[in-house]
Amino acid sequence: MLSRLSAIILTAIIIASGSCESRAASDCLPQPPSLIEQGTLTVGISLAAPPTSFMKDDVATGLDPELINAIADAMCLKPKFVNMAFAGLFPALIAKKIDVIHSQVGITDVRKETFDFVPVFVGGVRLISSKSANLTFTTEADTCGTTVAIMGGSVQQAALERVKENCPSGKPLVLKPFGGQAEALNEVSRGSAQAAFLDWAVASYAAQQRPDDLKLASPILSGKGPNTQRNRIGVVFRKGEQGNLDAVAAAFLKVEENGGYDRLLKKWGLSEGDIRTAN
Repeated sequence: MLSRLSAIILTAIIIASGSCESRAASDCLPQPPSLIEQGTLTVGISLAAPPTSFMKDDVATGLDPELINAIADAMCLKPKFVNMAFAGLFPALIAKKIDVIHSQVGITDVRKETFDFVPVFVGGVRLISSKSANLTFTTEADTCGTTVAIMGGSVQQAALERVKENCPSGKPLVLKPFGGQAEALNEVSRGSAQAAFLDWAVASYAAQQRPDDLKLASPILSGKGPNTQRNRIGVVFRKGEQGNLDAVAAAFLKVEENGGYDRLLKKWGLSEGDIRTAN
């Protein structure tokens, strides 16, 4: 597992600069007690899903890195982003290669058995198709009879695996998993998949950026069927590291209170993901 992990971690580790050294200790919230590098919050992230996380001019950009920057700054920590494939994030956390994961990870019952979370966003999934195909899906079950590209190991894959089991024999659902959401989206552009099932923010952003090529093919869905709540998205911790979780939770609350959270949601057009609206 560790050798594979080493292979997927990209050579560049992006370190966000800060001015924590010049600030008085009284301005800093308590720091997590168990960090793998003192003074640094080491964050596992997959920088391949605009507008939530991507690289621009060699800098980690988007809602996720900018929010974790603000959280780390509230504790006078420097954030260090370790960019890797989504499937490698959880092994890296377990192996204590990183302190936390912040990469649009949905909070599910299965994941809560192994990890702890600080909720910071409301997730959801959305189908997107090529404009020429002009497909429309009302629920996840409408994907029967189509080929859908997905990110391997994601809640999207889990959702459509459940749908696949119940598709009629004459309308099979074919799933094509990939390492990232960008790759899944490219399958639609190439015509190798009729639709992609992505995080709602990624799908909405892609349709805005490529209106001549792509179209949104469904409303925002929960991935669990009609009349069900969308998963919350959270910063992920190893199970039982309560001190680390409490420190990050307090820092996130400060970012909410000082208006930083609202500014980021507005900047990236993601108000539909405001965690304060979640039940």
